[in-house]
Amino acid sequence: MRLLLIPDATSPNGEDAFCREIVNRAPARGHSAEMQMVPNGPPEAAAELLVSEGFALGCDAVVINSLQPAALLAAKNAGKATVLRMIESYAGSSPDSLAEVKRLTTAADMLLLPSLHMAGIVASWSVPAARIRVIPYAYDQIFAQQIALVTVRSSRARGFTVVTAGVVDKASLAGFETVLSAVARLRMDVHLTVIGDGPSLHTLKERAQSLMLNERVTFLGELPHPKKMEYFRAAKAFVEPTGRQGFPSLALHALSEGCPVLGVRAGALPEFIQDGVNGMLFAPGDAAALAEHIITLNTTPGLSLRLIAEGVRTVERHSWDITVAAAFDAIETLEVKA
Repeated sequence: MRLLLIPDATSPNGEDAFCREIVNRAPARGHSAEMQMVPNGPPEAAAELLVSEGFALGCDAVVINSLQPAALLAAKNAGKATVLRMIESYAGSSPDSLAEVKRLTTAADMLLLPSLHMAGIVASWSVPAARIRVIPYAYDQIFAQQIALVTVRSSRARGFTVVTAGVVDKASLAGFETVLSAVARLRMDVHLTVIGDGPSLHTLKERAQSLMLNERVTFLGELPHPKKMEYFRAAKAFVEPTGRQGFPSLALHALSEGCPVLGVRAGALPEFIQDGVNGMLFAPGDAAALAEHIITLNTTPGLSLRLIAEGVRTVERHSWDITVAAAFDAIETLEVKA
């Protein structure tokens, strides 16, 4: 099979690792594969231009990483089988935007999704079950094992440093406010760093002021991926407060940096985090439970190290070997035109 991969231009570090691995491993599965970036622009016009320029000519199928309307429309207009890999759940999108997402998604011949949670969301969009495949999410594991061997966090700031990250909007605001409320309950030396931007960030900052957390919370805004990982590496816990993603990729990134995860029991997080084994879970909105988890993590000898060690094993299970094999198993079931 001849595959054309359309990489996601917003991938961490500027490299689409999923497309890279598919292209590199395709020959071993008896296929050929190449990558092509598709520029942003009005989808219909961009798709028409792509087809006129011979888009996907000589290919059997087009594999698109993340929802890229122009690429999807061009592939369909060119008569090619289309595979769409999606991580984003589009929680909090406007009704009009979500309707467009559903329309485009249902046009794909196959969807590669990272969790049962995401599969359920897409199924609710009237996508036939036969088109849905759950493919494990993988991540470049660079220093996870080395970090796990650092048994004393002597380089970390004094006190208990907590980091949380994500887009702060109307849909996620309550989750981030839960983190602030948990910190406000604590009478220990704890500092929270919030990484991310969004339309509701000002409201979150006002909430921090009302809780008198000015000296205990730092808002950094959005950061480049490598810089974000530096903060994860330095923290003693990462809090995932929303569970809104199709897969909790930031939680996986935290584990890969040797940072224990405290996650909300929602979305795909319970599929990924086993409470008390590779992280700790709390109910949505339960600031008291989150505060108690922070206290437990801070005061229980050896707990952090056990969570870090199991977290590294979790990261290892999200390897490219597993993900790429599952992706090819799915893609090879496509019916392509001779």
